[in-house]
Amino acid sequence: MSEADVHSIESLGELHRAVDHLSERLMLQGYQLRAVVSNAERHFTQECPTYWRGQLRRAEQRLSEALDSLSRKQSTSRSGETVAATEEKKQVARWTTRVRLCHERIDRARTIAVEMEQNCDKMKGPIADLMELAEVTLPQASTRLSGLIARLEAYQNNLPPSG
Repeated sequence: MSEADVHSIESLGELHRAVDHLSERLMLQGYQLRAVVSNAERHFTQECPTYWRGQLRRAEQRLSEALDSLSRKQSTSRSGETVAATEEKKQVARWTTRVRLCHERIDRARTIAVEMEQNCDKMKGPIADLMELAEVTLPQASTRLSGLIARLEAYQNNLPPSG
């Protein structure tokens, strides 16, 4: 053992610092990835469907108002007279189209929500692996490396090993 080359303990110290830095950076990246995945999942599974349900309620309300307006316009005419009610008919057509669009978007949002939930679930496994590496594996390696450095320094200074 007296022939061992322990001149580059400093490089092991640099490696130790690099492992600690890598662990910190991976942990930060893991937290950011979790947040992005969580936000995407919430957006597509909660916010989009909620938005389109709200839009549907508004469109149905406006359609109801347009139908009432058309009905009032048509009921004010005398018998035998025709009332154009062109603007009211346009509003009814507009809000009918909007209601149909909202139903389509709700159905599409439901489909997208399922796809996004599946994709987000696929991402959670690798993110958990990354977090385990950052929180467990690299700190353990750092601790082991720190112990080895201490033993090498003790050896270099001809001190008895401390454990």
